[in-house]
Amino acid sequence: MPPETDNLRLEELYEADQKDRAAVFASAAALQELKHRDGMRKTLVLEMISQDGINTPNDLYRAAVILLHASEPKDFLAAHRLAATAAIGGHRPARWLAAASLDRFLMSVGMPQVYGTQFEHNVEDNKYQLRLPIDDSSLLHWEKKFYAVPPVAERLKQLNGRIH
Repeated sequence: MPPETDNLRLEELYEADQKDRAAVFASAAALQELKHRDGMRKTLVLEMISQDGINTPNDLYRAAVILLHASEPKDFLAAHRLAATAAIGGHRPARWLAAASLDRFLMSVGMPQVYGTQFEHNVEDNKYQLRLPIDDSSLLHWEKKFYAVPPVAERLKQLNGRIH
């Protein structure tokens, strides 16, 4: 059985990741610095995975969040797998992450997202907008609610409320 205690180093990496996401990065230089920090966190998470350092539902969720902020389809797919496992283990916020990581993976391989969780910052208008394309025609009527995916308009209001 895996340890029942959370990986404290992973928690630190997660907190740094979330602190980075509190700001809107309008300049190319700031975005490059963010990508560099994301890459460093990804490397550390992959090391933790290879050393059996990811065990609890919280660990799975935190590792998935960090991998969701990486840059390659395989990272997004790993994030989806970890989030789904955390959700199965009872971690409720991981449900949304399972949907978001699947959307990010699909878009990264040229397919439309299905849940409508992926947004992008439009620098010209200084507003967030839904990333297109989206194809939600195959979703069950209750699926977004199950995954705690808010309506697009609600999420846009949240995201745009962070812009000063």
